[in-house]
Amino acid sequence: MPVLAIVHHLERPFLGHAGPPLRARDLTLHELHVRRGDPLPPLNAIDGIVSFGGEQSVRDIGDDPQLAAEAAWLRDAVHAGIPVLGVCLGAQLLARAAGARVFRLRRRMLSWEPLELTAEGAEDPVFRTLPPGARGLQWNEDGFDLPPGAVELVRRTAPSCQAFRLGESAWGVQFHPDVDEPALAHWYAEWGGVLTEAGVPEAAARAVDRAHMPRQPALANALFGAFAGVVRRRAARPPRAPQTARA
Repeated sequence: MPVLAIVHHLERPFLGHAGPPLRARDLTLHELHVRRGDPLPPLNAIDGIVSFGGEQSVRDIGDDPQLAAEAAWLRDAVHAGIPVLGVCLGAQLLARAAGARVFRLRRRMLSWEPLELTAEGAEDPVFRTLPPGARGLQWNEDGFDLPPGAVELVRRTAPSCQAFRLGESAWGVQFHPDVDEPALAHWYAEWGGVLTEAGVPEAAARAVDRAHMPRQPALANALFGAFAGVVRRRAARPPRAPQTARA
């Protein structure tokens, strides 16, 4: 079966709503925990990459060898045509690897933003599957510019790019389609202080969560399911030339 490398950055990692659609597409999920020292695999040993979110900031990449190594690995994967999907921190790493600026937002975002597709998004093989009226959970202090040569897939409702495609098989999303109820409950317990930074009362935030969380599985099924299809099609092509691993 095609091998999908899944990179976790959180101390308490999860697949959440991403798990069912990825497991349903007959992929071997190779989960990596970089904070525990798991090495990034050589590119000739995998058929796709999903890089998830984390507390780290790409703005600190010069002082974080793990982030720097992953950014270079993602850049090599894009050049090799290996499908990549970056989520939040993963999207920021992918954007930075492609030459985009990653910056601190003026105010932390904690909201469910509408995912209105651009004309390019409506034709994109992954984003055209989004359910009508979908919203993406924003839980971010950093944002990023559209990488040079990339295509913007979702209209902006904030200073940061929300979703892009780089080349034919690399995508980045600033929002969190993977987050489920247990993960979000842990975030509130662990990082409840971000509510003050975002200027959002907890009661109001949780009310909005209750309104939109029931639609998270459909959003995750669309995005991760379509991306898994890209990985399977890419894996059916002739073998790649060997690539070296990165520490």
